[in-house]
Amino acid sequence: MEPTGAKLKVLNAVTTGTSAAVAVRGQGREVSCYIYGSGTIAGGAVQFEEAHDEAYTGTWAAIGTPQTVVDATVKVVHSTGCVGAVRARVSTNITGGGTVSVDIVLN
Repeated sequence: MEPTGAKLKVLNAVTTGTSAAVAVRGQGREVSCYIYGSGTIAGGAVQFEEAHDEAYTGTWAAIGTPQTVVDATVKVVHSTGCVGAVRARVSTNITGGGTVSVDIVLN
């Protein structure tokens, strides 16, 4: 996924899965991952990750720690520095009937 603006919705109301990779490649030195839950959430977490290339198929490097998803609460993970690509991955499935959405912002 190539950035077409400063803010990209990479996961929208999901309970599991991994977002498409966002190719950063020098388009910003600050990348933020906004994670927010909706509905009844009993458990679940999202991991923000980076790799040298958006097509990389191996294990991506974690940025920070997995963020526990909470209803009506925004969690944010910031990354400063040059990265090739970023993505968001539901590292622990969302349970309880709610969902999670993730926006990535490039500065």
